[in-house]
Amino acid sequence: MAAIAIVTARALLGRRRTILMLLLAGAPILLGLLIRLSGRGARPANLEPTLEGLLVSTILPLVALVFGTAALGSELDDGTAIHILTKPIARWVIVVPKLVVAGGLTAAMLVVSTILSGILLGGTASHEIAVIVAFAVAIAIGSFVYVAIFLALGAATSRGLVIGLGYALLWEGLLAGALPGTQLLSVREYIRGIISALAPAGTLTSVVGAQGFVAAVLALVVITALASLRLAAYEVRASE
Repeated sequence: MAAIAIVTARALLGRRRTILMLLLAGAPILLGLLIRLSGRGARPANLEPTLEGLLVSTILPLVALVFGTAALGSELDDGTAIHILTKPIARWVIVVPKLVVAGGLTAAMLVVSTILSGILLGGTASHEIAVIVAFAVAIAIGSFVYVAIFLALGAATSRGLVIGLGYALLWEGLLAGALPGTQLLSVREYIRGIISALAPAGTLTSVVGAQGFVAAVLALVVITALASLRLAAYEVRASE
């Protein structure tokens, strides 16, 4: 598993996509700097909607999409994963380290972005720090759930990036939460629930609430299992 994790990390970090993801994750920090330099009066009155709109709803799904689909899907598309798939090892042994690496990279980038942009946009008062920490923890957990979804899509289809983008924009962006009951199938709502449970009272309201922790863990386990099963059914053609 360590060898697979190292190879995955090198593949994800050694390409232009990493630079683009760093720039994307750094956008809220740049915004915070610009607002801070423009004067205190220009800073948002409420920190929560800004962090949620920028990081939770927009940047997190996009960064997770790129790393998640690339962690496995790119190797399947270009044929470099064949030498691993032909070995007699359990498929979860392949999926889990790729999930850990891609999810860890996503979480690392966005937790740093959350903390720095939160301080720049909000400040260092105790209430604001509590809100920032809640967002950072929730985004770290959400990173792994999102990556698991996109990694599974990458294992299931060569169009994982396009389908994942549609999922992020349509389901998570528009439909989830708009209809009764859909909150239980939305990663964004899990994140909101975790934030509402960790942050000071009144920071965010969420139908999921503290159950977001349980829902996120269950989703992570189930999706990882499905990705492993899909990979087990992957057929290595003779030409490969």
